[in-house]
Amino acid sequence: MLEGLIVGIAILIILGVLTYLGAWFTAKSNSPHALISIYILFLTLAQFFAVKAPAVFDLGLEYIPILGSILVDIGLLPLLAPAGVIVFPFTLQVTDMVNEKFGRQTVYEMIWIALISQIIMVILLFIAGYIPVPEWGTDPLTEFLPVPTITLASWIAFLISERFDAWLYDRVRTWIQTKYETGKDWWKYLWIRNVFSDVLSLAIDSIIFVPLAFYGFPLIFGLSPDPIDLIITMIFGQIITKWFLGLIDTPYMYLTRWIYDREAEK
Repeated sequence: MLEGLIVGIAILIILGVLTYLGAWFTAKSNSPHALISIYILFLTLAQFFAVKAPAVFDLGLEYIPILGSILVDIGLLPLLAPAGVIVFPFTLQVTDMVNEKFGRQTVYEMIWIALISQIIMVILLFIAGYIPVPEWGTDPLTEFLPVPTITLASWIAFLISERFDAWLYDRVRTWIQTKYETGKDWWKYLWIRNVFSDVLSLAIDSIIFVPLAFYGFPLIFGLSPDPIDLIITMIFGQIITKWFLGLIDTPYMYLTRWIYDREAEK
């Protein structure tokens, strides 16, 4: 449990550092390039975490190797969720950071760039897996090759949920700025568009991803799908876990907006 706490604190510190550096560089350069890089980094980590994180890091959680999942007992009921949820919710923070300064269309472009980069990465990983290794050595790539059913499902869910998040964040921001926000009181309303868009988008991602990854695509590829009751449990567990992690990024959005405004006043 102590190791899990240490890992959690480390994740928050790293997220804070990346947020500050990303927002500062973005404000200085008036360009989303730094945030796009962080966005792709988070997506890449989520791909690897989905199948390997619990086996590499002892998070104090029970690991189910077949599903690449974590089982969290919160006292009321166990929450079962693919381990990629440890990182994935923070991608929405980056989309909100870009959306806040550059608007929805820039976020759409960033999503496509990230998706294409993930596709190219997976293709290259599979190609590299066929390169012979010395007899005295081992091939580390075999430990990190993506699972096709999980990868395909994650790409579809990612594209739909992230674009929805960008659209909803922009719509809520426009509505609030028209009806309530006067400029200096932005801090009263920033959390609304951040939390509201993230909560719905993370739920959509889970509702699409879990059935496709553990039932739909296994059937298509001639594999054994997981039981329906387990699928439902995983959807619920993933949504709750993502919501908890997604709420953590709200203070970082305030840090981002403060940096944007501070640099704009210089």
